[in-house]
Amino acid sequence: MSVSRAKLLDRMLGGALLGALRPWKAASDVVGGYPRLRAVREIVAVKFWGIGNAALLLPVLRGLKARYPGARLTVVTLRGNEPLFEGVADRALAVRMTPVSGACLDLLRAAGTLRASRPDLALDFEHYVRASQALLHLSGARQVIAFDTKGLRRAALADVRVPYDDTRHTGESYLDLARAAGARERAYRPGGLAVDPSAAARVEGWCRLRGVPPHPLVILHPGSGDNFHGRRWPTRRFGLVARRLVDEAKAVVAVTGGRGEAALAREVMEASERDVWDLSGRLDLKELVALLARARLLVSNDSGPVHLASALGVPVLGLYGPNSPALYGPLSQGSVAFYDAPPCSPCITNFNYKTSRCRNPVCIAAIDAEPVVRAALSLLAARRAEAGA
Repeated sequence: MSVSRAKLLDRMLGGALLGALRPWKAASDVVGGYPRLRAVREIVAVKFWGIGNAALLLPVLRGLKARYPGARLTVVTLRGNEPLFEGVADRALAVRMTPVSGACLDLLRAAGTLRASRPDLALDFEHYVRASQALLHLSGARQVIAFDTKGLRRAALADVRVPYDDTRHTGESYLDLARAAGARERAYRPGGLAVDPSAAARVEGWCRLRGVPPHPLVILHPGSGDNFHGRRWPTRRFGLVARRLVDEAKAVVAVTGGRGEAALAREVMEASERDVWDLSGRLDLKELVALLARARLLVSNDSGPVHLASALGVPVLGLYGPNSPALYGPLSQGSVAFYDAPPCSPCITNFNYKTSRCRNPVCIAAIDAEPVVRAALSLLAARRAEAGA
């Protein structure tokens, strides 16, 4: 099941399910009154997709664990995201995206597993998805905190509704929700992403074979996942960046991407006319994190690796158009977000299920390669100077 189809099903069936559950929620509120927590022993956090959002969520979850040190934390997420929560969550419940029957079965199983432990506190970190609200209601959580996104009517089953503010970075929004649950952090700071030692050892071996060190490693990520390909900067410009960094910074340039993005990597390699390292479809999530941690710089479309790198403290040159860097820009020191948008941007937001019908994304095409090259060379020079100091 594609991301777009999953969103459509959630919008149609999720809305109907919430409507059916509202009378039960109203009745339980009348009978039980407002839920007041005397102790928090079980916490559940829901964040289905994707890996970038999961990376943004990690420091917020660590703050909740610090606020309630004796509580067990369960994360419900999409299958494949679980490695990101290792060392933070006490357990992760995975939900498949495909087939539809499997996704529904996993949601019901998760609800049953949660209901057996009856969470004291449940946080719904989804901005527009409705299935998460149904899941937490069925879990029997004593207090549910959720985003109330204007126009979507998704938070009717929540006990505490936090108005979603689209002028704030998504990391700050997650912290807003956690503050409603008692978190004490005053400002959002990226981080909290651990590097798996075994994956790091494998990546280190590969890097040494490619000449890293002494040459700096730069990663290019020309893909954008399955959600709206209009976020993709032209591959020929990625290729030009690769060529200039190989020639002028003596960098080892690696191209990453999912299994379905191998063609993009080939286009970048061909456009670069240089010996570029193709890692598209060859890395699992832990290896991708380890590779990013080894890099001096990431150049990427608005996609998950931006936030993985930010959480690792790696500078990012992020390329934006259909989405705004005000919401999803890189936060690591030295990072730059390139955004030269017409009045129609952003066209994918949390108010419209992050969907767009645009067939001519002039916003992302408006970003020229030369400023990106200059920024990359400047960052690499600065990091080389720091390493030599």
